Amino acid sequence: MSTSSQKYHHGDLRKALLNEGMALVQESGPEALTLRALARRLGVSAMAPYRHYSDKQALLTAIAADGFRQLQTRLEAAEDADEPSRSPLLREGIAYVLFALDQPALFRLMFGANRPKDQDPELDTARAGAFGALLRHMRGDATSDERAVQARGCWSLVHGLASLLLDGLLRVPEGTAPSDWLAEIIGTTIAGRPGLNPGLRRSHKM
Repeated sequence: MSTSSQKYHHGDLRKALLNEGMALVQESGPEALTLRALARRLGVSAMAPYRHYSDKQALLTAIAADGFRQLQTRLEAAEDADEPSRSPLLREGIAYVLFALDQPALFRLMFGANRPKDQDPELDTARAGAFGALLRHMRGDATSDERAVQARGCWSLVHGLASLLLDGLLRVPEGTAPSDWLAEIIGTTIAGRPGLNPGLRRSHKM
């Protein structure tokens, strides 16, 4: 039984469904999630979940929104970390990719093609919050439009890295700390910095 099942109390079913649904997505992927399966796991009637979520897609959208809030928390923690050798933007880029590697099923769900923008206010707000964490560290002398373009470029880089790693088209070299390898890739690409360690260049598998 999952942790969320053990902590479920009557009157908090909406939160329990969200937590249990996220756990199921992480265990088996979104295809395994059904409201009836969650009802069985939580020990409630088959119809009880429908009082909170109209269907599976509504719950998956709520899980995706919660995933973006988790991502924002990770980015902001990286931003505030005491690592003077790495810029806040670099730390956030590393945190973004590590989040994807830590929670691959949730990450894929968050960016699924069936959850486009402007269809769910909660999801759009959560997505914008995570993007805003990256936006804060764009050039201060740039216009708002220029900053948005720069942020999208940084986002594309780290999202592409995350996707390639999840798909097995890139891999972290054996014996190398993932954060160091990511610092090499992201830092060199964005800031044009020299490599932190020449040995980190053995980085790809085709």
